[in-house]
Amino acid sequence: MQKEKKIVQEEEWGKVIILNSAVQMGLDETGQVLVVGSHGSELTARYVARYLPFGVILNDAGRGKNNAGISGLSILESMHILGATVDCMTARIGEVHENYYSGIISAVNDKAKTAGVQVGMTALEAARIMLAAKKSSLITDPTPVVYEGEHGRIVLADTISYLNTSHRGCVVVSGSHCAHTTFEWIKDLGLKGIFLNDAGKGKDNQGISGLPVFDQAGIPAAAIDCMSAMIGNARDAWDSGLISAINESAARKGVIQRMAVREAAKKVLNIQR
Repeated sequence: MQKEKKIVQEEEWGKVIILNSAVQMGLDETGQVLVVGSHGSELTARYVARYLPFGVILNDAGRGKNNAGISGLSILESMHILGATVDCMTARIGEVHENYYSGIISAVNDKAKTAGVQVGMTALEAARIMLAAKKSSLITDPTPVVYEGEHGRIVLADTISYLNTSHRGCVVVSGSHCAHTTFEWIKDLGLKGIFLNDAGKGKDNQGISGLPVFDQAGIPAAAIDCMSAMIGNARDAWDSGLISAINESAARKGVIQRMAVREAAKKVLNIQR
């Protein structure tokens, strides 16, 4: 399959980019409107969402069993991304020229619908509507920087799925839980430290089971008491979170239990008070 990737519309505030496959995505697609030849399953949506495009149009792949071909639209919705699919009977899957120039919209998520994208319109028109919505959008940066200096950056992320290679070397305060499964999301980002919600710790201390895993990778990590900060809300963790558990790497940086998250994050970054 030819790896086509092309800008088909460009304005001061954004671009419409067409790609044959989601695997061609990179940081250049962050914040842009994409038309992609891939299917609209949850698998594709999770991959696409890591790069935080503004809007995405995929192929519905005939919808199929349990509507798998459009199941990714709800994933995109949860990540504040406008999402739609084209009818596979109007555009050949895997050939993005077909999807963009011939595709007819078959399904949309609520965010796309609110922006004006409708079932039955052309993909080309839908992409233009998404780009116009981007111009007037007030969506804020999903990973705001709360500190930046000579030692590096501290960023907030309500979910670790917002993180990508642009966050390499940062200290992250996230609303995600601190179970061992979180490590897989960030293992290649070279983070200087991470703070995650303890999720009530739970059965077998699953909610903080990621701490020794991060330790093995040499990453200072700490869990945030779920009674001090709302899970899924990184800003609340930064403003009022308290440390409930730490790994050895964080302890060597001077982080202790019941320390305020903002103080602990600065210690990990080696900022002198």
